[in-house]
Amino acid sequence: MTKINKLILFDWGNIVESHSTGFSNRDAWDKLFRECGYTSEEQVFEQLGKYRLSTLRNRNEFEEVFNQMKNDFNLNTTYDEFISIYNNVFDNIDYYPEVADYEHSLKDKCYIGILSDLTIFDKERLNKQVNLSEYDYVFLSFELGMKKPEDNIYEYVMEHVPFNKEDILFIDDRENNIDTAKRMGWNTLHTTGLNLDLIKKTCEEFING
Repeated sequence: MTKINKLILFDWGNIVESHSTGFSNRDAWDKLFRECGYTSEEQVFEQLGKYRLSTLRNRNEFEEVFNQMKNDFNLNTTYDEFISIYNNVFDNIDYYPEVADYEHSLKDKCYIGILSDLTIFDKERLNKQVNLSEYDYVFLSFELGMKKPEDNIYEYVMEHVPFNKEDILFIDDRENNIDTAKRMGWNTLHTTGLNLDLIKKTCEEFING
């Protein structure tokens, strides 16, 4: 089959890496904060949005925000201890290797890419799970200083790929991320990595349509 001039962009969290089953991203945040001294019964993940962690572009920026979180959550670790625990805990998050394998299998049919929100400490783990060298395009929030679902990251993608908007398919687990992509004129699929059959069906229809 001849490779066609279309692009499929995949989110990472809850598409390849689990946010909902087994030991998930949410579980990891809770475990991290409790190991750092957080004692409240409230879950951590839903409280983190205001810190915009996935837009922090270097360790110094992250340390400034860590100091805010340390005060807000009464953490009792140093910054270096926090990052060490972060890496140890998050390395155990479950993921779906069969989804990563399927993404790679599309490379001979069309162009593939990653568009994901993640912190500066997540890239190594992402690379272990999906092998970034397999992708034609990689757009990571912390490298760009912008995040989904804000328009600017989608506009940045459009400025840096040679595809028409109708020739892009974006697969993501969050409805608000999908809504922005729809407004940009992209094709979309709102799902998770648990629905691999649906991902396969949608990708094949997009490629062959």
